[in-house]
Amino acid sequence: GDIQPVYLAPADGRAAFESKAVDAWVIWDPFQAAAEKATGARVLADGTPGVVNNYQYYLAERGYAQKNPKVIQALFDDSVTQGIWLKKNLRQAAELIAPLQGLPVDVVELALRRYEFNVKPITREVAADQQKIADTFHELKLIPKAIKVSDAVLLGQP
Repeated sequence: GDIQPVYLAPADGRAAFESKAVDAWVIWDPFQAAAEKATGARVLADGTPGVVNNYQYYLAERGYAQKNPKVIQALFDDSVTQGIWLKKNLRQAAELIAPLQGLPVDVVELALRRYEFNVKPITREVAADQQKIADTFHELKLIPKAIKVSDAVLLGQP
């Protein structure tokens, strides 16, 4: 192919990128924001919805989630509330998060600007998207055996 992938941890990837040991770097926020701010790196492509469906998840042990639906619902509801606050207060949120991540406030704020903070229960469509990724990872031998995403999710439950 046209590219030769090299799998590196974020810090090693940045070092390789800055030293020109690699020509391009695929990375996620806040590491992307940090590289943009520090090196002036140019974004060639991003995870714009429709190009890449980029989901983030909150996880709970299945048995706990099934036995404690009120706790799960309360966490879900609070996550929605926090997401609304974060969208309206990006700078203040960045000031709170930056020390926890060990990153400058402006880097964290740039990363936060790219997040949607839109918490929703997992749908069949989301599970199907994840299944495609899992199948691709298995075909590429990035994971040793095939997995069924449906075995890991509780559809329709927050």
